[in-house]
Amino acid sequence: MREVKDRLERRGLDTDVIDAALEDLVRRGYLNDERVAEFEVRRALERHQGPAYVRARLTQRGVERSIRDAQLAALYAETDWLAIAEPLRQRYDRSSPTGRARLIRRMAREGFPASVIRRVADGERSDIIDGLEDY
Repeated sequence: MREVKDRLERRGLDTDVIDAALEDLVRRGYLNDERVAEFEVRRALERHQGPAYVRARLTQRGVERSIRDAQLAALYAETDWLAIAEPLRQRYDRSSPTGRARLIRRMAREGFPASVIRRVADGERSDIIDGLEDY
């Protein structure tokens, strides 16, 4: 919702008009932070992006904090991050120091927890999920 409000403010519309329009859009179901959050979570998982990326993206999109935190809690509970990172692991040659470093940088950029990055870089697969200290 914040994105729409920011756009309308940049166009110079009156604050009262913007607030009335936003209320109407929310009432009609056209603006919904929960749907935005669900979309961003699905999109991030499809693109093999980690939880830090998801948090940053939801914050950037202006999703209400309580909705963002609820989506992230559900994401942590339901997601096997090693499995999400598997396609990234397959793209890089971990046997060379350069390939391993590129994989680590890529996963860090995509927002994966350090424990997941370490396990993927060391060659562990998603069947080893217990003890991820970042969660």
